[in-house]
Amino acid sequence: MTESTNRLRADARRNREQIIGAAREVFLEQGIHASLEEIARRAGVGIATLYRRFPDRHTLVEQVALDNMALIDDELDRAAAGHPGAWEALAQLIRRLVELRVGVFMPVLAHTLEEDMRGEGGALKERRDRLFERLEHLIGDARRQGRLRQGVTAIDIMVGVIKLSRPLPVIGAELNEMLVDRQLELFLGGLHAVALDASEPLPAQRLTLGEVDRHLRKAE
Repeated sequence: MTESTNRLRADARRNREQIIGAAREVFLEQGIHASLEEIARRAGVGIATLYRRFPDRHTLVEQVALDNMALIDDELDRAAAGHPGAWEALAQLIRRLVELRVGVFMPVLAHTLEEDMRGEGGALKERRDRLFERLEHLIGDARRQGRLRQGVTAIDIMVGVIKLSRPLPVIGAELNEMLVDRQLELFLGGLHAVALDASEPLPAQRLTLGEVDRHLRKAE
């Protein structure tokens, strides 16, 4: 392989990463129907380059979701390696996911990606289910160690992360960050069994991934 070929491949990989990063930001700010031209502009590439990498909007949205799940996997590994206690690992994970804002594109409620989620063999569904199994295992450990409130599920955690990841409209970035930091600590405090009676379950009905998917199918 020539040096020129290596350079072209590195450029293509860098363009792809820049497009996905820009798409994550723009989708977060404007929703998944945001202008692809704006995404290309923020990525520093031409619209033709974007379409070469991602032939349509759906493909780009799917890839952002898959990349976000890969980031969550990596953060799970780091949290588990950095903390012997499950609660400390879970708290670090939640803080990092809010900081990275990847939870916004975690397809817990992936109505916009229904074609991929519908089939049992869909890439998104398979990746999502495997990730939730890992998260449920960490949650179970924290609960057994008496550090996490009874009845808390992976869906509870991820929906909280999604809500905390969304910037509030109108207000500036600095104030938004301050408010999110406070809400994050309130969220963690509500989960932490040390601050509560650990045997007291949450009063609301627990939801499983299967139930969420069934509700989404009904809504179609």
